[in-house]
Formats: sequence, C-alpha cells, structure tokens
Amino acid sequence: MSRQTFDEGSIRKYTLTAFLSFVTVFCFLMLMMQCHGDFHQGSSAEVTVTPADATHSEPAAAEKPAENAIKVQLPGGIEIDALKGGIEDKLVAFLNDANSQPGKDVWFDFDNLNFKTNSAEITSESGVQVQNIVAILKAYPKLKIKIGGYTDKTGDSAANLALSQQRADALLAALTKMSANPAQLTGAEGYGSQYAKAAADAPDSEKQKDRRISLSVREK
Repeated sequence: MSRQTFDEGSIRKYTLTAFLSFVTVFCFLMLMMQCHGDFHQGSSAEVTVTPADATHSEPAAAEKPAENAIKVQLPGGIEIDALKGGIEDKLVAFLNDANSQPGKDVWFDFDNLNFKTNSAEITSESGVQVQNIVAILKAYPKLKIKIGGYTDKTGDSAANLALSQQRADALLAALTKMSANPAQLTGAEGYGSQYAKAAADAPDSEKQKDRRISLSVREK
C-alpha cells in the first residue's frame, strides 16, 4: 500500500468518524432539549384551564325569593313583584273591590320606601316600589292619588314638618320622573308629627311606625 493511499483512506475514515460523532452529539442534544420542554417543533404548548379561569362557568344559584313574595296582577296581563300585605297588594285589592270607596281618609303606607338619614333623598333600593306604583297608576287610568309625609315626635316640630313636606315632594317628583301621569297626582303634603302616636321618649321600634310616607286614593 502506497503512502498516498494510506493518507487518503485515513482522511476518509477520520471525516466519517467526525461526522458520525457530530450527528450523535446533535441527536443527543435535541433529545435532551425535548425532554426539558425547551423545544416544541410544529406544536404549541398545552394550557390547562382551571375552573376559575374558564370562560364559561356554572351560573350562580338564584337567590331564593322571600316567603311572602307574590306576583300582583294588573289589568292588561301585567305582573309586578311585591310582598304579600305590602302597599301594592293592598292598593290593587282596594281598586279591584267594587264596593271600596276612595276619599281623604283612605291611606296606604309604603313598606319599602326609605330615605337617607335626615334628608329627603330616596335610597336607590326604593326605586322598585316607586316603579310599581307608576305601573299601578298606568294600569288604572282613573286612579288619582295624594302623597302624605309623616314623622315621629322626636326633635323640633317645625323641622319635622319641613322634612315631611320635602320627603312627600321627593316621592311626587320621583313618580313624575318615572313617567307617572301628572293628572293622576293630586299633590303632596307633609304633616310632620301631627298624627304621630308614639311619645318622643318611646322606644325607636314604636316611633318607627310614625316615620312613613303614605298614599291616599282620591279617585278610582
């Protein structure tokens, strides 16, 4: 064998060995990268979504209605949500009674109408009952009402009279704002503590009955 042949064969063997070694090392590195999740060829990472992150979650359980919650039926197939024995229930029963007679002594107390302390600002939660009265007015177009405001005997009588008038006016304005027919609203009057029954030093649970807003049926 000549020296030239030996050198060429050695070079070929060395080159082949080096190439195979490179391929082996490359394959080993690729395998290691895949095992460690650093290399994703032709695919995206899988994402696990927990219930808290899910786009569509189970709806929350509906709140149970109050035991005395009822549907009050109005003419025209209209229903309003109310409480049994509440102003809506009593007022509609009165209007549906052919023998009932309207007048200045016929009053119905609001049971879910509240004001912020020492003010004539109606709370947002009271809007439901105000809207119910508007619905009743619309369902009974011949109905005409007057609003009355009352306070307990605590404090200055003149201040109580002014506050009761402001609150009665506030309700009248709220009814009008919610599209009540002005022709069905005959006015609003504050009576202060004039008709309060509980003494000024009586427990608050008793005086609370004197702090109210009422509705008088003048025509039906």
